[in-house]
Amino acid sequence: MSFRRRTRILMIMAVVCLAGIALLRSLLQPGGDIRHYQHYYLHDPAAPQPGEVKITFLGATSFLIEDDETRFMLDGFISRPPLWRVAFTKLATDEQAAEVMLQQLKITRLDAMLVSHSHYDHALDVAYIAKRTGAKIHGSASTLNIARGGGLAEAQLQEYDTQKTIRAGRFDISIRPSLHTPSLAYINDDLGEPITSPLRQPARYRDYKEGGSYDFLIRHDHIRIYIKPDTNFIPGALDHIRADVLFLGTATLGKQPAAFQQTFYTETVGKLKPRLLIPIHWDNFFQPLTSELTALPWLVDDLQQSFDFLLGRTQADQIQFRILQGYQSLIIRPSGLPATEL
Repeated sequence: MSFRRRTRILMIMAVVCLAGIALLRSLLQPGGDIRHYQHYYLHDPAAPQPGEVKITFLGATSFLIEDDETRFMLDGFISRPPLWRVAFTKLATDEQAAEVMLQQLKITRLDAMLVSHSHYDHALDVAYIAKRTGAKIHGSASTLNIARGGGLAEAQLQEYDTQKTIRAGRFDISIRPSLHTPSLAYINDDLGEPITSPLRQPARYRDYKEGGSYDFLIRHDHIRIYIKPDTNFIPGALDHIRADVLFLGTATLGKQPAAFQQTFYTETVGKLKPRLLIPIHWDNFFQPLTSELTALPWLVDDLQQSFDFLLGRTQADQIQFRILQGYQSLIIRPSGLPATEL
């Protein structure tokens, strides 16, 4: 091969590589600018008064939920490793990141941790947080195998029984079977697969099998809160349930067909008829937990499309739409209304 021909081939390869890098970078850019919706931000930093419920958003689908006596977490994903680490290395809890969260929220004790499903972006840190706080972990058989791999004793574990409610102080929590967000090509293609033995860290992200997905109906005296971590539904499952506040998973909603979006809204918001809707799982969980979370990458979601769709539907239905940023909180009064004026 002549020098000129080799040079031409190398130049073509370089151009193709540069084009591929540019395309990948564009696909990994945020799928919308969350700052365009900052007038919908909501935050009440006060401590909950007797009869009130405070919910603090910790990114993705992780929350601290509390009243004046009881504190528990839903999901436990604080480490938020970057994409390159998820793709090419084994994962383990970032203990420093977890400690920052615990200290910032002054968490020394938790009464319980409930886990929606067993993918790493929901359950990576549950064992560490439970060991630090003494929380009992409630979850699927797969979630409990994550906890066992983290060294928790059986006395600290409780498998879900969807026929029974979980009692934590004045909170009654119903566990409701649901469906995981529809899988994308080569992403979340393990739906329904269990974790069959204790999962020890470090482990590949693909070792965190889904293991079944769940929603949560949380009752506190007269307050009704529904948390739906995943962007999916079981037709008719919410026919006879109502909620004051709905936390609605929106991951990939902007990339779903219009017919799916409409049916998803009808089967969730339309059935629950909340006064207030707050989207969750919209943020880029490959970046650290801060008070300035950004949208999921364009490759997997279109934030503007999904939020504008929800805004149009909720406005027509006279439902308030608000957004919690990282570490921002909502306080719900005994009437079921937010303490902060909307």
